[in-house]
Amino acid sequence: MLILNKNSDNFFIRLTMAVGIFLSLLASHNPLAYGQTAGDGGTRGLFLGAGARALALGNANVALANDAFGILFNPAGLDYIEKKSVSLYYSSLIVGSSYNFVGLVYPTPTIGSFGFAWARIGTGDVVEYDVDGTKGSIFDFSQSLFMFSYAKQLKSNFSAGLSIKLQTMDFSLANRSDAGFGADLGLMYRPEFDSGMLRDLAFGLNIQNIITPNARLVDDTEAISPLNFKLGLAKPIRFGEERNAITLLFDFNKSFFENRSAPAMYNVGAEYSFHDNAMLRVGLNDGVIAFGAGAAYSNFHFDYNFGKMFDAADFSANHRFSITIDIGKGKTELQRIAQERRDREIRLKVDNELWFSRETEFNTNMEDGRKKYYGNDYLGAYVDFNRAFDAAQTLVDVAMRLRGENTDDIEANMRVETANTSVQEAQTLLELANTKSDSARDAAFRKIAMDTEQTTIENELRDFILQQRDKGNAFFKSGLFSRALTEWQLALDRITQNQGNHLPGWVDEVKLQLENDIQMAEKQVEGSLKEALRRADALTRRGDYVQALNELNNLRVTG
Repeated sequence: MLILNKNSDNFFIRLTMAVGIFLSLLASHNPLAYGQTAGDGGTRGLFLGAGARALALGNANVALANDAFGILFNPAGLDYIEKKSVSLYYSSLIVGSSYNFVGLVYPTPTIGSFGFAWARIGTGDVVEYDVDGTKGSIFDFSQSLFMFSYAKQLKSNFSAGLSIKLQTMDFSLANRSDAGFGADLGLMYRPEFDSGMLRDLAFGLNIQNIITPNARLVDDTEAISPLNFKLGLAKPIRFGEERNAITLLFDFNKSFFENRSAPAMYNVGAEYSFHDNAMLRVGLNDGVIAFGAGAAYSNFHFDYNFGKMFDAADFSANHRFSITIDIGKGKTELQRIAQERRDREIRLKVDNELWFSRETEFNTNMEDGRKKYYGNDYLGAYVDFNRAFDAAQTLVDVAMRLRGENTDDIEANMRVETANTSVQEAQTLLELANTKSDSARDAAFRKIAMDTEQTTIENELRDFILQQRDKGNAFFKSGLFSRALTEWQLALDRITQNQGNHLPGWVDEVKLQLENDIQMAEKQVEGSLKEALRRADALTRRGDYVQALNELNNLRVTG
């Protein structure tokens, strides 16, 4: 309880006295003042940390900072947090004072992480008495801090963070308040060492009040928080299962205020974690010991701390609790879901392009095949109908992929039906062209065989040409156009070599047919090459690289 002289003629003297008493109270007893003494009074700020976990670790948290309390310790750590979370903390201080904190973290898969925190340290129900013991006004005094933070991993092992903050001071007795804007800058580096001693090492830097908040409560505007440098180191030591670890932490703090500086402070902490579900902690906050524990269940993290955080006779040890609640899916899972969605969109686009491409190819080959069929070019028709059949089978595969498991999609069902109908139509005409081609070939062979045999050379020539034509036709129908071309070319070369001899009359007709077949095979080889490249390109855009390579390797098999 504070006693102020109500009969004083100078109200601002009383106001200054009240503010000074409260600030001295906090500077002397607040655990977050890091052991501030009379020799360094005013050179350390009030809002230097929060949370039962951090307090149990001796406030060594700059290189860790992996929850919403990290907004105060190092905003750069926010982008390593997986899930959206809310952190709550309350601690009673002395003489009716209390410390409240609420923090929110919102990580995003691509653009970084955002944080918001509100902290308040204050005392209330301070009663004013005059020298005669007469009760006067009841008032309170407080400081509040509002912080908006942003962090981004510039590389997988390096992040930067910035906090913009508004710090306010309120004094109800004088109905006076003021506020100042400030900023913190944080960096975090996690080098990718393979060595067991250096693996998972982390470094943190937080420059608090790089823009210093200023406020005026009585007469002059002054800085209400000093410039503070915090350097931190964290090293997990994993053993047994990967989820069992002891994490060692070390922080170095140095504060500056105008022309004064506080002595350097050292904070040390250690945390044992069992399966990420149960934790034990111990720490030294500039020589003052602290203890704590934690537990995690589902999306809830409970932390506890007990200790006398400042070595003063009137500052007793007490219990502190904080809770962090995770919300929704983790950032890594959201990134995976987003990547799967992008992959589906790409596959959908490629499949739609493939559908229209193969549909055009089907219609073109069916039209060309019919023209050749009715023009008695049954072998050429067979090839076109075979290509149309392949295109129709691709249409079936694409239609089934586009429909997926949604069997109620009318448009997708129509595509499946159209594709199946196309397969049946191409297969029917393919069988007709094959039958007609075989019949025409047999008729030509019979005509040649019935011709009068005059010499052994003519007889051998006939047998060789019939054999090569038969081989070439078989290869051609199988789509091995290069091999068909080779067989037919051998037959044509044999005819050319015997041009000086007396040859039967059927040779000229066969020679013309062979030349036409060779030209057709050359066109098919060129078309097969373009088609294989087109298919490989489509498969590559879908991400099916193995199948794309198989398409290109088939060119070797077919010559």
